[in-house]
Amino acid sequence: MDTDLLRRSLCVARTAVGIGSWVAPEASGRFFGMGDGMGESGPALVSRLFGVRDLALAQALRHPSPDVRQAAIRWGAVIDSIDVIATAISVRRGASGRAAVLVGVGAAVFAAAEVVLLLDDQPATG
Repeated sequence: MDTDLLRRSLCVARTAVGIGSWVAPEASGRFFGMGDGMGESGPALVSRLFGVRDLALAQALRHPSPDVRQAAIRWGAVIDSIDVIATAISVRRGASGRAAVLVGVGAAVFAAAEVVLLLDDQPATG
């Protein structure tokens, strides 16, 4: 598997989500199925907080230091796993539809990619 391509793809995806969520929180909210009319109240603020987190992780994936890149992958895996748990809690409490699917599946795909990258970095035993 080309893990460098996987890392670069993860970086591009996180950058797109981060910039979109920061620059256009209402459009991003509609894309993720969170409805219209977010305004500058809580949902738009949360969208921007979410966006800057993804943007920071994306840029760390591009860092020249392998240690920084690995830390970004580890923290990304933790954060995305927590996002999956948060989505499951919301679904259990009645959330449904596109938002839960996009956020939950997206976080699970990111976490799976990060696990692949982490496993690829492990030294061979034997």
